[in-house]
Order: sequence, then structure tokens, then C-alpha cells
Amino acid sequence: MKNIIITSGPTNEKIDAVMKITNMSTGALGAAVADTFLEERNEEIERIYYISTKMSYKPKVKSEKIQFITVESTQDLIEALEEIFATKKIDIIIHSAAVGDYAGKYAIRAEELVDEIWEKVQNAKSKEEITKEMLMSIFENPETVCNNTTKISSYEPHLMTMLTLTPKVISKIKQMAPEVTLVGFKLLEGVSKEELYDVASKLRQKNKADYIVANDLAKIGNGKHWAMIINEKGITAECETKKEIAQTLEKLLF
Repeated sequence: MKNIIITSGPTNEKIDAVMKITNMSTGALGAAVADTFLEERNEEIERIYYISTKMSYKPKVKSEKIQFITVESTQDLIEALEEIFATKKIDIIIHSAAVGDYAGKYAIRAEELVDEIWEKVQNAKSKEEITKEMLMSIFENPETVCNNTTKISSYEPHLMTMLTLTPKVISKIKQMAPEVTLVGFKLLEGVSKEELYDVASKLRQKNKADYIVANDLAKIGNGKHWAMIINEKGITAECETKKEIAQTLEKLLF
């Protein structure tokens, strides 16, 4: 009996109490994988932990074997994984979530940032004190930022947001659960098959993934979802639809 984690859909990173950074992922592929596993391998599954944001697609198959876990941010996702791995032996993780690359570090009014830079420049004792490093330090940690625990005014004409990188979730999975079978995903757009394969292979090796599902955004849409599935031996399958991806993973993993 297998315990499986499926991460699905986007993550949402707050800018303030109502604004957020997200992406166009819907979670449809993760839902298709869950449905296929339950339809074809129900008797071999003990539990599917389905981790996604509230608005992401959910599996259509109704089953008591699914436990839904709702997350919002990248950090929420990491904490959910840590909790599951700490309490349950997981056999397979399908990490199809489109984890956002960036989160908001702070929001600031351009006028206040300019004032701070101008003050530092005016107070410099010599021209030599005005360095790139000094200016960069202001951008990294300005003294006056907007309160992001409440809603920022809708009438700020020069509102600026500094972004910061989010943690790479895939890089943490084998650290948390070295024995788990890891399926990761890589999405590029409008690249050659060779370039996509090269990038996906490096991602697989770097993160000790067992499989990478490599997608090209230019080949997704109108019912189509081309992908190649890569393991240590190379391309193990090519698929044309979400359903075909899900069915191929089911055959590879069970």
C-alpha cells in the first residue's frame, strides 16, 4: 500500500493584506494524476496527500483515501511537506506545483525611496562615500516601507515592490525524505527539444529526482499538453495530453 504526496497548482506570495504574486498554473495536471492513480491503482493506495492552494483544481474522483491540505505560500508548502514526512513514510511524491520564483520583500513609495537616497547623497562627506554598494544597501533595506500587514492604499501613483527569491522546494524533498521516489516538473517556453532535455536532466541530477516531466509552454493548450518524461537513462516517454502524462506516471511508479 503506497502513501503518495501530490503538490499541485500555484503558490501565492503576499505583497500586502490583499495583493499577492502568483502564476497562471491551475493545478489541472496534478488533479489528473490523482484521478488516474485512484481509478487505476485504488487498491494499492493507502493515502494521497493532495497539497494545493484553495482555488486550484481538485481531483474529480471522490475517495476517502485523499487528504486535502490547503497552502498559500511557498513556506506553507515546505512546512506541510515537513509535517507529512515527519509523521508518515511516503513512497512517491509528484511535485507538480508551480512554486513561485519570487515573493514580495517590501513595498515602498517611490518618493520615500528617492528621499532616502537623496539624503544619503547629500550627507556624504566626500564623493568617494557614494558607492554602488552604499546605494544598493538602501534598495535592499530601506528605512521606510509600507505596512504590508494591512491593505496598501489604492491611490499610490508610484508604488514599488522589491522581490526576493523563494526557496527551491524540489531541492529540499530528498533532504527530508531520501528514500522517496521523486517526480519533478520543469517548464520552459519555445525552446528546442534538446535544450529542454538538457535543462531538465540537470534539474533531475541536482535534486536527485527519479523522474522529471519536462514541458514546453508553447506546446500546451487547446487540449494538448506535450511533455517528455526523463529518468537517469534518458527520455523514457513522450506524452501529448495531461491524461497521457498521468497514465504514463501510473505505469512507471506502480
